[in-house]
Amino acid sequence: MKIFVLNGSSNVTYEKKKAMTFIGYHTEIRPDEGYVKCPEFWDKEYNLKYARLWQTMKPDTPIKKAILSNHIGMFAICTESENGFDYWIAGLYQGGEVPDGLELYSFPESSWAVFRTKGSMPGALQTLNTYVWKEWFPNEGQKYQANGMATLEVYSAGDSQSPDYECGIWVPVREK
Repeated sequence: MKIFVLNGSSNVTYEKKKAMTFIGYHTEIRPDEGYVKCPEFWDKEYNLKYARLWQTMKPDTPIKKAILSNHIGMFAICTESENGFDYWIAGLYQGGEVPDGLELYSFPESSWAVFRTKGSMPGALQTLNTYVWKEWFPNEGQKYQANGMATLEVYSAGDSQSPDYECGIWVPVREK
């Protein structure tokens, strides 16, 4: 396993993961608007509608039940689209009903470059994202590039504004 330490707070490991299926909802975002539109999508489509759900734990609709049982909000998926990328707010699918308004997205068994960082959101993740695509990918990542697969953002539970909040980015890679 290869590990890089970035500014003392981020690192990358190369890991093999079993096939995964996610459940969530998405919007299309132009690449030059990602650092603005992704946080706006979280605020508009998740925080305003569902943040209280985690406090009450009382789902009163099929979508709210799916959010709780699949931990929707613990992942985001970025997939290429015609005008930029589709950005998903998602959770690891546990089976059961897929209510109207939610969709499934599957990854085959894959190898991943797994990046981790600490810091308040969205700044910590955006700094990590800039590192991944402007430094790691042009230098190291192109050796491992896997075409046609989405990337994952991975979030921990807890206060996303804490300087100790942990999150990460997973990039699919092919083995050497």
